[in-house]
Amino acid sequence: MELTDSSLILLLGGLGLVVFVLLVIGWPHWGNRYARAATRGVQVLLLNVLVVALCGAALNDQYLFYSSWADLLGSRAASVQTHHGGTSHDVVVAKVAGTGLTHLPATPVTLPPLPRPGARLQSYGVVDQRANAQGQVLVYLPVGYNPRSTHAYPVIVGLHGFPSGPMGFVRLNMLSTIDTLTAEHKMAPSIVVIPRIDTPAGLDTECVNGGPGQPQTDTWLAHDIPAWTAKHFHVQRVRTSWATWGYSYGAWCAASLSMRHPDVFGASIGMQGYFRPDFSSRYDPLTSATLGGYDLVNMAHTAPPALAMWILTSREDSLSYPTTSKFLSVARPPLDVTATVLAHGGHRDSVWESFVPASFLWLAQTMPGFHG
Repeated sequence: MELTDSSLILLLGGLGLVVFVLLVIGWPHWGNRYARAATRGVQVLLLNVLVVALCGAALNDQYLFYSSWADLLGSRAASVQTHHGGTSHDVVVAKVAGTGLTHLPATPVTLPPLPRPGARLQSYGVVDQRANAQGQVLVYLPVGYNPRSTHAYPVIVGLHGFPSGPMGFVRLNMLSTIDTLTAEHKMAPSIVVIPRIDTPAGLDTECVNGGPGQPQTDTWLAHDIPAWTAKHFHVQRVRTSWATWGYSYGAWCAASLSMRHPDVFGASIGMQGYFRPDFSSRYDPLTSATLGGYDLVNMAHTAPPALAMWILTSREDSLSYPTTSKFLSVARPPLDVTATVLAHGGHRDSVWESFVPASFLWLAQTMPGFHG
């Protein structure tokens, strides 16, 4: 019986029900009172174990944290590195249509004060007027950042998973990895902007623009957040100095934003993302007429952008692998895709965290703005 089989949930539920019934009827009835008390204690303990296991199996069935018994027991997965499409050089020298970063407002002579002067992690509340909501935006500053200096930094837009928020990104090892690579002069000091990507909070927007009166998350992230960043920090204004980095839902958003707006972002990194929107049952703003604009598999085949991508997926990840494998099979120049494909592994942070250093090293070696 596989870990992801629905029969496992039925088995655990059935065993739990049997133990519960035995407790209610007080079975077994023989033996002295000490033996019966010990038996009931064991039954209570077993029932609790079965309930916890049932809850874990149900959650795993929904989110696929672990893909197999071997994955649960910590077996390391073999991986294959593949390359698809064009070359990073073609991406760097490409002339991309669109206003891109040229629409950004001029940097003020005096930047707005930091909410926490001297701290590297800053927190802002930024109004998303199109959604009539305020989204939290965290900003992680490089060592030695000085608001009075005119030194301009490259920017990484960090995109969290769902359900989660900007602090979910901070708790993982992305920021510490950037610090390590920067200290080793393998990567340029960078500003990391971590916006809430579900505005209003808790709504699975899939980072798309809905219809009239609905959230315009694609515009919020691809235009409003870069403009806000340029007003508050000294940043470089070329696409080869801007990148997206996301995991799970955030990886889908990173891919969508970068492929749809290559005039803003020159590179994208995605950990176990997917390449077509995956809406919840309570919100799906796209119609058949608008869905095509977010079908990245079709875009990679018919209108590939000049974009460098680094992606991680697992063959046993039922959320990530189906569309990722299709995406890789059709990617063509000028799109440049470097992929790491795991033989097995579920959909969780411990799978992708070990690949974080490799992804940032790739970014530093690929995009001129991030060179160490």
